[in-house]
Amino acid sequence: MEQTMGKRISSSRKRMGLTQDALAEQLGVTAQAVSKWENDQSCPDITMLPKLAKIFGITTDELLGVECEKVYEAQVVEPDEEDEDAPSITIGDDGWKMTWNGGRKGALAMAVWVLLTGGLLLATNILGRGPAFWGALWSSGLFVFGIFGLWPKFSFLRLGCATFGAYIMLEPLELIRFSLNRDLLFPVLLLLFGLSLLVDALRKKDKGGFHFENKGTKQHKTSYIVEEDSFNCSVSFGERDQLVILPKLARGKAQSSFGEMMLDLTGCESFADGCTLDVSCSFGEIEIRVPSNVLVEQKVATSFGSVDVEGTPDRDALQRLCIRGSVSFGELTVRYV
Repeated sequence: MEQTMGKRISSSRKRMGLTQDALAEQLGVTAQAVSKWENDQSCPDITMLPKLAKIFGITTDELLGVECEKVYEAQVVEPDEEDEDAPSITIGDDGWKMTWNGGRKGALAMAVWVLLTGGLLLATNILGRGPAFWGALWSSGLFVFGIFGLWPKFSFLRLGCATFGAYIMLEPLELIRFSLNRDLLFPVLLLLFGLSLLVDALRKKDKGGFHFENKGTKQHKTSYIVEEDSFNCSVSFGERDQLVILPKLARGKAQSSFGEMMLDLTGCESFADGCTLDVSCSFGEIEIRVPSNVLVEQKVATSFGSVDVEGTPDRDALQRLCIRGSVSFGELTVRYV
C-alpha cells in the first residue's frame, strides 16, 4: 500500500526524535496543523515542503513520495578530497586495492599509535629495557584510545585507559618512580568505569541532551555492503551515520573498532521472522535506532562495556529483532524511535 504524505511526515518526525510541538516550533506553525498533516486531514503549504525536507534530512521528492533513481551507491563510492589522501596499498595491475581513511581525527590517532609503538621499541633496543613488541603495541593503543576519546565527550573510562596505558608504557623504561599495586588495579578500573556509567546516566536524564546532527556530504572511508535482505556495516578509527533501507531485513552485521557508529534501521519496511543483528564493539560506540513497532531481544556479552536501552516499543509490536554479539571497552545503545 502506498504511503501517504501524512504518514511520511509522521515517520520522518519520529525518526528525528521530534514531537509535534517541536516540529511546529521549527516551522512557525501550530501543533494542531502538524497533527492535521499527519492524519491526512490537510496538506502543508508548498512553501513548507523545502523546510520540512531540510529538517528531515531528505529531498522534497522523497517527502512527496516521488520515485527516484537510486544514486546512493554512486555517492558512497564517489571519491572526495579526503579519499585522495587516504593511505592505499595496491598489488598487481588487476589485483586488489586496500584503502583506509578515518578522517583527520582517525588519521591522527593512527599516526600517534604508530609513532609511540616505534619509539617504545627503539627505546627498548637502545636502553636495553622496556616493553616487547606486543606490550608496546597494546599499551600505546590503549593510551591513544583513551586520549582521543576524551573529546568531544569526557569519559572517566577513557581517562583511566589513557592513564593505565601510559603507566604500562613508561614503567618498563624505569621512568616512573612508583609501582602500582596490582591488587588495587582492578578496583580502580571498576571505579572509573562506574563513574563513566554514572555520568552517562545523568546526561541521558536531560531530554535536551540528545542532538541530531546532519553531517551533510562528509564521508569517512568505512565499509557498508547491502544485499537483498541483509547488510554489513563497519567503522574503524572514524565515525559513520548509516541509514539502512531494505524492503525486508533478515540479518545484519555491525562492527565498530576505535570508532563511533549510528545505525538507523527505521528505513527497513519490515523485519523477517528470526531476524538477527550481530554486533561487535571494541573500544568504540554503537547506537542502533529501531522502529517502535519492533521488539528487540538483546543477547550481548559485555567486558568492561555497557548496553543501554532508551525508549520503549509499542505494546502491540509484532515484529522481532534479536541483537547478539559482544561489547568490549565500549558502549552499545538501542534506541526506540
